[in-house]
Amino acid sequence: MKNFYVLVFFVYFSMSSQINGTVVDEKNQAIAYVNIWVENENIGTTSNQKGQFFINSTIEKVLIFSAVGFELKKIKIVDKEIVTLQTAIYNLNEVVISKSKGSIEREIGNFKKSITSHLSGSVPWIYAKRFEFNGVYKKTPFLKNAIVFTKSKIKNAKFKLRIFAVQENGFPAEDLLKEDVVVVVKSGKNKNVIDLSKFKLIFPHNGIFLAYEWMIIEENKYLYKTNFKGSSKNYSINYAPAVLVNKVETENTFMYREGRWMSRKGSSMNENSNNVIIEPAINLTLTN
Repeated sequence: MKNFYVLVFFVYFSMSSQINGTVVDEKNQAIAYVNIWVENENIGTTSNQKGQFFINSTIEKVLIFSAVGFELKKIKIVDKEIVTLQTAIYNLNEVVISKSKGSIEREIGNFKKSITSHLSGSVPWIYAKRFEFNGVYKKTPFLKNAIVFTKSKIKNAKFKLRIFAVQENGFPAEDLLKEDVVVVVKSGKNKNVIDLSKFKLIFPHNGIFLAYEWMIIEENKYLYKTNFKGSSKNYSINYAPAVLVNKVETENTFMYREGRWMSRKGSSMNENSNNVIIEPAINLTLTN
C-alpha cells in the first residue's frame, strides 16, 4: 500500500493582523522555541532563537505561551510587546536515588510498521502517546531512550520531545523534563534515538506520556505539493518533520491544540478506514 499523508488544513475566517513580540525570562533573556497558540482557535506559531514571534491574530484574542521549565501563560497582548515567562517551581515528591546498572534493556511501544505520516499544517501541535505501567517494568525502571520515527522533506528539521506525567483522568499533566529536548533530523525516513539517561527518570506506576511537538519556525518551513481537484493552488506551506504513525487496536493518544489537551480516543484516519486507529510511532527503551 502506498504511503499517504494525513493533512489538516485550518482556515481562519475573521479579519486579523500580524502581531509580533518577544518572549523573555525574568532576567530579560530571550526564550527560544516557545510555542504560542490563540486560545480556542487553530492558530499558532513558535518563537525563534531570539525569542521573537509573529502571529496572525487580533489584540482582543488570548494568546497561550508554553515552554518547558516555565509557567504556562495566558495573556492578551499588543503589537511589539515583550512577554515575560516565570520560571516554573516544581514540588517534587520524595524519591530514592539509585544508580542505573544498564545491563538489561527492554523496548516498548508497539511500533512495527508505519502506514502513513502526520503533518503539522501550520500549527504547533503536541501529539502525546501514553505508555501504561506493567509490573515487569520493575526490573527495568529507568527511561534510557525515546525512539521517534520521522519523515522529513528537508534536512536538519527540528522537533521537540516532551515527557508528561499522567493526571487522574488520564490526560497529560506536568512536564517531567525541566529543559527543552530539541531533536534535529535528517531528510527522508529516520529512526531518531534520543538519550534520556542523564535525566534519571523512573517509569511512574500510573504511566507516562512521550510527546512529539512541532515547531513553526523558518528552518522547518517547506512547500507541500497538494493534489486536490478543482484547486488553483498546487502547493501549501507546511512545517517539517512529519511523525510516522501506525495502526493500533486501542488508541491512548492526546493532542494539544487550541490551547488545551484533547483526547483522540476512537478517532480514525477517514470515514472509509473501517475505524483504523492510529498513534504516533514512538517507542521507549527501559533499562535497569
